[in-house]
Amino acid sequence: MLRNHPGGSGLLGWVAIQHAADSREGSINVLHLASGGNRSFPLPGRPGFFAETTRPGLVLVGLERRLAYCDLLTGGVEETGITVTSDERVIINEGLAIDGGVLFGTKDLELNRPIAALYYFDSAARSVHTVLGGQICSNGKFLRRDAAGTTLIDIDSVPRTISRYRLDAALRRVLERSLVTNPDSLPGFPDGLRPSPDSESVIVAFYNPSHCAYGLCQEIRLVDGEVLCEWEIPQSPRVTCPEFVEMDGKVKLLFTTAVEGMPAETRAIAPGAGAFYVADTPFQTLPSAPPLLPVASS
Repeated sequence: MLRNHPGGSGLLGWVAIQHAADSREGSINVLHLASGGNRSFPLPGRPGFFAETTRPGLVLVGLERRLAYCDLLTGGVEETGITVTSDERVIINEGLAIDGGVLFGTKDLELNRPIAALYYFDSAARSVHTVLGGQICSNGKFLRRDAAGTTLIDIDSVPRTISRYRLDAALRRVLERSLVTNPDSLPGFPDGLRPSPDSESVIVAFYNPSHCAYGLCQEIRLVDGEVLCEWEIPQSPRVTCPEFVEMDGKVKLLFTTAVEGMPAETRAIAPGAGAFYVADTPFQTLPSAPPLLPVASS
């Protein structure tokens, strides 16, 4: 949900990573939830994430293997000159704004080699460093800093791992790693995630590439991996990301889904693939919004 857009409240920002299975271009979009109107801005590459900045309407986008700014009023793209990696086997994927910068990952384009990594962009220093490597498809993530230290919940989609990392304060070293839940217990490939309002659980979307007519999203408790709640997404098995929204005075979840080269026989039983879905939740409040990324005024 956009917090610093001149168009007001009730606006959802979202990325279409690529516009066809063989495309190398995507878009960033602004959806007005109440009216359903959507404004789409084509991008010169495939976007993996965006993070809102302190400049109204301006977002930082992970685009292919570099970072760029995009103006959500005009669609204009301003290059930062920051290249994350020169390895053309990977592109930038999911990212998360945190205090002082952005945590984001990359994914192997063949989705079978551990050549992707998790990075941290320090906005003040305008520098990027590797937090951890050896991933295949770095995806949804949640960072929590408390009295116990710095904890990262991070998804690597292909091995189906939802991992808990204890990191040093500078986000340069992994001190400890454990699994939130057994990968064999998951109903599909974990994709995007969002923390619950109390930060004690995560809402995880599952991508199911098999011949299936529905998708799943689960609320998983972090302390023991227990599934607390489950949402079934009809006619769309490839669920990619959840987002908390407020609609009609209630806290709801919006789910994005993908069609992405789906075989015709699966498409016939999953006509909702690629659509957005909205669901009721048991929550009474929204989780804390990610911080705005500092950026110098023009």
